[in-house]
Amino acid sequence: MSLFLGPIHYWLYKKINIQKDITNIILEKFKDESLSIELDKKFGKLQTGKLEDLIDTDNIHSWLQERVNIVENRLAYLVTNILNKDNKNLIILKSIFFEFGRNIEIDFDKNDATSIFKALEDILLDGMPCDRAKLLLEKSVDVVKWEQNKCVHKQYWEKFNGEVLNYYILI
Repeated sequence: MSLFLGPIHYWLYKKINIQKDITNIILEKFKDESLSIELDKKFGKLQTGKLEDLIDTDNIHSWLQERVNIVENRLAYLVTNILNKDNKNLIILKSIFFEFGRNIEIDFDKNDATSIFKALEDILLDGMPCDRAKLLLEKSVDVVKWEQNKCVHKQYWEKFNGEVLNYYILI
């Protein structure tokens, strides 16, 4: 089955799982069982396991896009609801994201801007690769410059009357 899958599919699946994991940690920290049930009911829950055991190899792109939609909806809905209950929860959410980020195991050279940029690209979910959310303008050991072509997250946050700025504050 893995003959149909390329490195880009595993790369995207890893990023989907990272976003799923942060959402699950937020749910654990806030201990809101009703919100957890609501998320599962509204958006479904992602299966866990190896990509090659789960993916529909007849429809790889759509299968991955569906998972991107699930984790984006779950995160936007969860954070928006938590902040609607009390805007001071942003402080707690920031610390959750900070700790989560510190614990992600990723290899990079802190003295090489391209290595740092690649590390960020390896963990942050910016839609599907075909979305081309970022346009790389300059890349060297000292600096990486890019332009945000489009915000792929905005549609999810606005759907729940949330502020996409909260996404960028947290990541």
